[in-house]
Amino acid sequence: MPIILDSELVDMNFGTGAVKITPAHDHNDFMCGKKHKLEFINVLTLDGNINDEGGEFKGMKRFEARYKLMDKMKVMGIFHGEEDNAMRLGICSRSGDVIEPILIPQWWIDNKNMAKRAADAVRNKELKITPDFHEKTWFQ
Repeated sequence: MPIILDSELVDMNFGTGAVKITPAHDHNDFMCGKKHKLEFINVLTLDGNINDEGGEFKGMKRFEARYKLMDKMKVMGIFHGEEDNAMRLGICSRSGDVIEPILIPQWWIDNKNMAKRAADAVRNKELKITPDFHEKTWFQ
């Protein structure tokens, strides 16, 4: 396991002064991973379960796997405790769930032509917006 020295991510006055870096699942760690040319290993499936990279934790929900890993560390005698840490987590406004960043290919659609066709369909009366006053919103 590589040891990376990076004073931007570590607060020497908090905890052990060491942090794990997960470049494929954290925005700050992503930047650190790029800076230090680390491997980007994705450990999550698209539905938030642990994938093949998670070994014996494969298939578990992410939070379940965290507790199982903590239990395993206790059995191995390498668990040194836990403490509250005020963190800024991304929270979904709809579900209230923690947002887990994940590296996946991104793609975009050039929708100018699609938008023009949809607007023209209303202008040509191929598509009727009801009630009519919502046409303004459609064109926006």
